[in-house]
Amino acid sequence: MKLEHGLILVFVATIAIYATFLLISDFDIISEKISNFKINYLPLILLLTSASWIPLFIKWHILLKNSEIEIPLRKSIAVFLSGPVFEVTPGHIGVLMKSQILKTGSNISRAKTIPIVLVEKLYDLIGAILASIIGIIVLGLELELIIIAISGLAVIFFFMNYKPASEIFFKRITKTKFFSKYVDNISEFYETIQKSTNVKITTMCVLLSLTYWFIISAAAYYTLIAFGVDVLNYLQITAIYTTSILLGAISFIPAGIGVTEGTIAGLFTLNGVSISTALILSILVRILTFWYSVGVGFIALKFTGAFSFNKNSE
Repeated sequence: MKLEHGLILVFVATIAIYATFLLISDFDIISEKISNFKINYLPLILLLTSASWIPLFIKWHILLKNSEIEIPLRKSIAVFLSGPVFEVTPGHIGVLMKSQILKTGSNISRAKTIPIVLVEKLYDLIGAILASIIGIIVLGLELELIIIAISGLAVIFFFMNYKPASEIFFKRITKTKFFSKYVDNISEFYETIQKSTNVKITTMCVLLSLTYWFIISAAAYYTLIAFGVDVLNYLQITAIYTTSILLGAISFIPAGIGVTEGTIAGLFTLNGVSISTALILSILVRILTFWYSVGVGFIALKFTGAFSFNKNSE
């Protein structure tokens, strides 16, 4: 299956990059850090990572309900939890598979669900930028970074709220070869976009996304604490984590592999962590906050019936 083959390649590349990071690091430091890891923090870290999914699922549920899409709660949770698996794609474009799952399994129009998936990721982006801005201010980094972040938000909100601009933008998207195969009802597509971006829905979804980023950043923070690294405070970690994820996403490298970890390690180093320790920590942070979610996603994917869909289509 194409999906499985693509994911296998990503995992092999990830292992290769992580192995390179560890080879660059000092072996004695690796052994010391691993042996000094406070295992009692592990349940807390995994609990925080798992808890971070709650505001995101509430957001997913709100967007579905707002568009009058009714699916059994169990299936909705399974489709939602499978999302991280599809994020292991360039620019997270694979998350549109959630729309295909709903089409195949529940006969729900892709013209209604694709906009929801796109808007869902858009709200995640807005939340990440807002969390990053807060952290950047705390870190006291260059004013230009804040200006760039705010400018990015302004552009996003302009396209969301100025109808002529949003229509032009989405018309261009739906005319591309990739989207034209999936969007068979343009008017329904636009209607769902409008419903999903009104002021009330936007406010709720942005706050939920922001909550997610603060919770997952707490998981990253306690990963450092578990390794005895306390030179960075929580808001600094929030800025570093969200900025690194953003850079990984816009790199269009699957899962931001290498870019995200490298950025985390680089920013850790700039804030007083040794390079060897920073490289190790960047890998552990990603494993406990992202790859753990991907693992749960694979389990959830089984319950969506996606594997049987792929077999039937071969």
